[in-house]
Amino acid sequence: MEKYLFTDGTNVIREVESERELQALIDAAADPGKVRIWMFNTSEWVTLTAFQKSRKLFIGKETEVPQAKNEKTRPIQAVSNPRSGHLKKAAFMVTGCVAIFLIYNFTKVTWSKADSVEINAIRPANTPVLNLDSLIQAIEWSRGGKLDKVTYTNLRIRNSWPDRLELKINADRDTSTAGGTRFYNLHVSIDNSTGYLVNEAVIEFHIWNEGNRMHTDTLMFERLGYANLSQRNVEGVFSGDSLSVSFLSIRAPSFNFCYSAEKQSNYGNLNDRWFCRD
Repeated sequence: MEKYLFTDGTNVIREVESERELQALIDAAADPGKVRIWMFNTSEWVTLTAFQKSRKLFIGKETEVPQAKNEKTRPIQAVSNPRSGHLKKAAFMVTGCVAIFLIYNFTKVTWSKADSVEINAIRPANTPVLNLDSLIQAIEWSRGGKLDKVTYTNLRIRNSWPDRLELKINADRDTSTAGGTRFYNLHVSIDNSTGYLVNEAVIEFHIWNEGNRMHTDTLMFERLGYANLSQRNVEGVFSGDSLSVSFLSIRAPSFNFCYSAEKQSNYGNLNDRWFCRD
């Protein structure tokens, strides 16, 4: 089964999956001269005449005119006209220019401005929500005493860090019937509300299309303060239907915190998953 693209010059392009359906569209065309057909086997738009010739839909036979009996025929001397050659060349050039113009207009993708998007990083699967009060009580019971204020505060921050390090990605986008969606002017930001300096954070963003990862890239942020947003711009235009962003790793010795997306925990005690002394 062969596929074709069909247009009758009205800026509407239809996908056709059989020659019978294609012939029905040809018969319904108001102006056959404007019909163009995309040939997937040759990757080009062709006129109706060229398509019919390629498929031998119309086979012409020369008709012979019988000569009368005993009629003498006079030899006719062919006289070449120099102007006719130039006219043919000019006609071919004009036809070629028109064909190029039509192909460009039929195949170019027209983009329309769409609303910008803002995506928040989802909570990592290896950092479940904890009941911090119960966790602190369990730790204090096992230690046989109350935690000091600094330890108490740092433990709370370490185990609730997805709520205190807010990661976002923003992007402008265009849409097109033929080209799908494209993203550009990507902007990544991290809002650090821990009250401490975060020494390093590595993030990863993905461009997706129908569930398939089309593009992946990483960015590193250093010395994330808590008074202002940490921000980075990403250059380029990316095609897809959605995007996502996530943390790969975070390091903050100020509250004894080390996170890695590849690990279940940086410490043996899962009650305080991301404690470290780095």
